[in-house]
Amino acid sequence: MNFLDKMQRKYGKFAIPNLMLYIMLGQTIVLFYSLLLNSSLLNLLYFNPILIMRGQIWRLFTFVFIPNTTSPIFFLFAAFLYYSIGSALEHAWGTFKFNVYYLLGMIFNMLGLLIVQLIFYRDTVSASYFYVSMYANITIYLNLSLFLAYAVLYPEVQFLLYGILPIKVKYLAAIDVIFLAYGLISGTVGDRVLVIVSLLNFLLFFGSKLLRSRPTTTQKQFKVQQRELKQGPPIKVAFHKCSVCGKTELTDPDMEFRYCSKCNGNYEYCMDHLHNHTHIE
Repeated sequence: MNFLDKMQRKYGKFAIPNLMLYIMLGQTIVLFYSLLLNSSLLNLLYFNPILIMRGQIWRLFTFVFIPNTTSPIFFLFAAFLYYSIGSALEHAWGTFKFNVYYLLGMIFNMLGLLIVQLIFYRDTVSASYFYVSMYANITIYLNLSLFLAYAVLYPEVQFLLYGILPIKVKYLAAIDVIFLAYGLISGTVGDRVLVIVSLLNFLLFFGSKLLRSRPTTTQKQFKVQQRELKQGPPIKVAFHKCSVCGKTELTDPDMEFRYCSKCNGNYEYCMDHLHNHTHIE
């Protein structure tokens, strides 16, 4: 992250505070404007390099304002969730780094779709249809990459699933990964590419941390030694004890011990008292 720190000193003043708030507000306006006025506003916003080359430059940015669902109830729930996640990430990283994370996600998703289009949908008609079919998927995978970042930083935070069931973020992240794996296996070519590119910014930010989280052999040995120190030294039991003075092989490792044949019972003595004790009848 040293590179980001240098970039922040130079360009941090251009960062947008509360970026996720503006994105969620934009999606809210687009959704309700489209529902109430039966508008084709979405057709003016989605990412399409063909139309961008014709002068519609705004499509480089406006595709993030396309909601990933047309259900108002589900959208409001998702909007509040991702606004909270974005705010938490911005608080943890700072405004500039969060802006960079989201911007990288946008760039990787655009490049991924462009590569798919250039390989599989070269004619204008099929390319336009492809971008229309994928317009909402970009925001879906962008949000999922945000959630993964949040899960790494706050794995123990609990969400109330459906407002009732408490579940930790790390378990929801596991479901998130399963969803991404499912999209990678059974999705279209576009979906598979979006799954891959949506993880690139996450790996750039967290790849080294995830690798360091795996303990090396030396680290494992150190942890074992630490546990042993906390538990204290092992308890040693003496097998020989003088019946007169109580001396054992632990208190005097060089001493020898013998049983007395004249004592009635198994009485053991050190060499100092083997021939100098009162026999037990």
